[in-house]
Amino acid sequence: MNGYFGLLLQEVPPMFGTVAKMKLKPGSFEKMQETMSEFEGQQAKGFVSTIVYRSQADPNEAWLAIVFEDEASYRANSDDPRTNEMSRNLQELLAAPPEWHDGEVVNMTRAGETASA
Repeated sequence: MNGYFGLLLQEVPPMFGTVAKMKLKPGSFEKMQETMSEFEGQQAKGFVSTIVYRSQADPNEAWLAIVFEDEASYRANSDDPRTNEMSRNLQELLAAPPEWHDGEVVNMTRAGETASA
């Protein structure tokens, strides 16, 4: 089957990740980005992407969306001592504990993936 419905019917293993809401200490946003860049440079197995959002209403509030190929890769990364070290470094930049929301990625559309594909 071609086109949009063919794309819908393709078997794609579910990706998995987390969304975190973080309240940073004033002036810590750039350091948080540096910390995340160092983590991304480690090439964790199964890592797909990180997206960082910064609140327009409060420049000290950020949300992270981190995606892995599957839940097993995500869990293995969570258990990695390097991830624990990165987490401790991030904790020092936070004004309050982060809110973590783990889950399966159920939909992701990239630019160029349209109904005419």
